[in-house]
Amino acid sequence: MYWTGRRLARGRRDGRLVQDLPALRSVMPALMRTRLEGTIYYAQHLDVEHLMDWLDRINGGRPEAERIRFFHVFLTAFARLYRVRPELNRFVSGGRTYEHHDITFSFTVKQALTDEAQEVQSSIVFSGTETVDEVRGIVERELGRARNSDDSASDHLVATLGRLPAPVLAGVARVVWALDGVNLLPRFLQEAIPVYASAYLVNLGSLGAEAPFHHLYQHGTTSVFCAVGTIRPQPVVDDSGEITVRRRVDVVYTVDERVTDGFYLVRSSEVLQQMMDDPQALLRRPPEGPEQV
Repeated sequence: MYWTGRRLARGRRDGRLVQDLPALRSVMPALMRTRLEGTIYYAQHLDVEHLMDWLDRINGGRPEAERIRFFHVFLTAFARLYRVRPELNRFVSGGRTYEHHDITFSFTVKQALTDEAQEVQSSIVFSGTETVDEVRGIVERELGRARNSDDSASDHLVATLGRLPAPVLAGVARVVWALDGVNLLPRFLQEAIPVYASAYLVNLGSLGAEAPFHHLYQHGTTSVFCAVGTIRPQPVVDDSGEITVRRRVDVVYTVDERVTDGFYLVRSSEVLQQMMDDPQALLRRPPEGPEQV
């Protein structure tokens, strides 16, 4: 149940109940009651050789502020992946499986690249039909807002909670998660807490670092944590058995296995690679209507 502002309604505000689950999938939340118990890790070595050449061509003559970066392409493809592979957009709450109504990615943004710089939480809603130029504009506006503005709603919430005595804070947390467990968490809290999202992403490539194997957050609705590393030349054995050097980036996924099976996850990573191999298609909107692959 959730409060609409006028009355209690069945289900959750942020997702629809999935009722056509296979038998094994429907009992997994009872066998693995927490997100941590259902966590799996998967590292993808994403080949970006063709993509980087394409970026050199497409950015030729563009002003610096309008250039398409690798992360813009990745986000565009990742949002489209969630559109065509909707099981990725599921989460378990109260022992039941739901599917998000929208595609929301959360990020942590450093206001400056220094140890002392403040971190600001940010969330962006996608439809999965955006072009890469549209995503570039959305991301740059959000990064500019996060880096130049005061704290977000999430940061205001954290600052307020941080001033509470430890026992009071622990009690507030128990109440919040209890409300979420019965689908009565207020909308403003869901919107302020960044772990209520389809996925949490971190781009370590912007720091020249490798992607870590990150944990999932026990609470919230985020079933996927995606860490993107640095693009580096790596030795690869080609189809003829020869060793060649190609530019690749490691993308590490931490996933709640209860929402879908391993085959679906591996197939989804292959679909993502196909999208990155055809970046020209990301300049155009996909066909209207539901699409699954």
